[in-house]
Amino acid sequence: MKQKLLDGLNRVAEALLSFDSVDLRPLGEAYQELVALDKIASDNGAADVARALSGTADILEKIIMDDTGECYPDLNLISGNVSKIVDLLHDCDIDAKMILAVDAVFPMSDELKNQESSAPSQAMNEGSLIDEFQEAISAEPDIAQDFALEAKDHLDESTEALLALDKDPGDKDYINQVFRCFHSIKGVAGFLNLKSVQNLAHHAENILDKVRSDELVFDKNISNLIFEATDTLGELMDCLSSMLAGGAPAELKHDFADLDARLLAVSADWDSNEPVKTTVSGAVASAEKTAVKKTDTASGTKKEIVKVDAERLNLLIDIIGELVIAETIVLESEETRSHQNPSYLKKINQLDKITRELQSMGMSMRMVAVNSTFLHMARIVRDLADKQNKKIEFVTAGEDTEVDKNIVDKLGDPLVHMVRNAVDHGIESTPEERIRAGKPAVAKVELRAFHRGGNICIEIEDDGKGIDPDRIFASAVKKGIIQPDAEMSRAEIINLIFAPGFSTAEKVTDVSGRGVGMDVVKRNISELNGTVEVSSELGKGSIVSIRLPLTLAIIDGMVVRVGNERFIVPTLSITRAVNISRDQIHCVNGKEFVSHQERSMTLYRLSRFFGVKTQEQMEESLMLILDDTEKSGGVIVDELIGKQQIVIKSLGDAFRNVSGYSGCAILSDGSVGLIVDVNSVIRDYESVCVNENKYF
Repeated sequence: MKQKLLDGLNRVAEALLSFDSVDLRPLGEAYQELVALDKIASDNGAADVARALSGTADILEKIIMDDTGECYPDLNLISGNVSKIVDLLHDCDIDAKMILAVDAVFPMSDELKNQESSAPSQAMNEGSLIDEFQEAISAEPDIAQDFALEAKDHLDESTEALLALDKDPGDKDYINQVFRCFHSIKGVAGFLNLKSVQNLAHHAENILDKVRSDELVFDKNISNLIFEATDTLGELMDCLSSMLAGGAPAELKHDFADLDARLLAVSADWDSNEPVKTTVSGAVASAEKTAVKKTDTASGTKKEIVKVDAERLNLLIDIIGELVIAETIVLESEETRSHQNPSYLKKINQLDKITRELQSMGMSMRMVAVNSTFLHMARIVRDLADKQNKKIEFVTAGEDTEVDKNIVDKLGDPLVHMVRNAVDHGIESTPEERIRAGKPAVAKVELRAFHRGGNICIEIEDDGKGIDPDRIFASAVKKGIIQPDAEMSRAEIINLIFAPGFSTAEKVTDVSGRGVGMDVVKRNISELNGTVEVSSELGKGSIVSIRLPLTLAIIDGMVVRVGNERFIVPTLSITRAVNISRDQIHCVNGKEFVSHQERSMTLYRLSRFFGVKTQEQMEESLMLILDDTEKSGGVIVDELIGKQQIVIKSLGDAFRNVSGYSGCAILSDGSVGLIVDVNSVIRDYESVCVNENKYF
């Protein structure tokens, strides 16, 4: 047996050496050889040798099935495994000594093959799980880190395929896609000796294999079970990631031991002593198919992906920001402005060009697509619609739209609130109610993203009941949010849903009704220097619109002077700048308004809001017209100094709750300018200026 194993391992090594990125067939041959060697070792009682071979085969199958093109690090790992097994076979006999040696080198237990038909281990609890994670982190921290990241990608892919299967349960391509995701997770979990993760993934994989072989029908119950397995594995990966970062294990919401028992119960009649035949043949077929797909693209350019630590990337962006500041100071200095040497000016312009390109490239490195966030929203709509017995078609558009990763990370919670509101409040309670209103029985919720004017715009639209302004107004009066005699436009009334404590729900449920949510949405969006608005037509539906900057690091700003102070107003908040005369300004009930182009707008004076002494011009003033919304207006300033790219700096925790500012920036002369938070100026203007009685 020993010689058979050595000969087989030599054939594996030869196959690996003959592999290139165009032809994957040698990997299929190496995989088949490892499976055959695994059987030889198992038949001869060398269980631990079989474990090492099986774990290595799983990693190789992952490469073949995933077809990422970035497999050389994993192939090096496989080659290392093969070399270790060969060395052990030369140094030891197949006895207890050999088993102990293999167990020490390859902590990748795959006892499932001998225990599959039994109940889950009683030791499978959160404590043992944490111990497994800690051992994996200690033994193989780099592989554990890669595993946590790759597993999340696999789970996102699984979720996407499962959502598609809700519409077409018989699509075997999607079944195979979900199967491969769980199989890949199982393989690497086995290598890291993460038995709990391996068990869970393998039991889900078994169910999917029975679906592939038509032994099970992929119905709603199976779908919900696999969805739950996907969620639970996601929580386990969050836990592993948290521990890798040196933090406490993330909280587990699902009882993974109970889930594992239910998964095993569904696949209890699966014969664990027989390998899944479709796995081997599928892997080889996939390799051959991929090889052909790759003699087509051999002449193309292969994109290489490099993983970078997020902290290093953020540090790089910060350093680029400092470079932009330093370069701006040099360009705006008196020495540069007065220099007339053409050669010197040419070099300065070249420096400016390179700096801008570096800045643009640095920012693009932190841009990610919103598709994973959209995928999470699709899952929320599915689960909530099932819970409320509503039929909803969820549509997404623009999921490839890219935005700063820091914004994407903070966008999830606001979107969750708004999507849940669209399903819970917006969509009619029953299909019959929709039919009576002349609508299709199946409701529609659409989530879309797109770029507009240097911003990213995200909209959530539903074709439900719409928002009743009268009901909103009455509820706001009842809760003391507004006075009964308040004069408000339709749009202003509808946007009262963002007021703290506002709710029209008649009873509190586990979905809504507590008066929290939309105010949190607005606050979170404002913290991202964005805006959120709602438009609605009663009986036809609603649209929630979010507008965000593409990045939180660098913005275009208009530097303005107010008295002796300089402020920065984000250019995205400005429509245009105009001169207005005194006779265009009028006062109503203590508020200033300005008439411009047959439109009356609220007037805001930055001098009064920030308490800056200024010699305001009596006959003519400079006004910045803000966004074209009914709530916006014009901001009075003394002078426009110019447009400048602004590297945003935080004001620190001490000024976190100070109204009117969203940060600060270093100006071209090296001084500090405060960045105006237009949203909070509009929101808090009356309360800040309440004691100001003199307007001219």
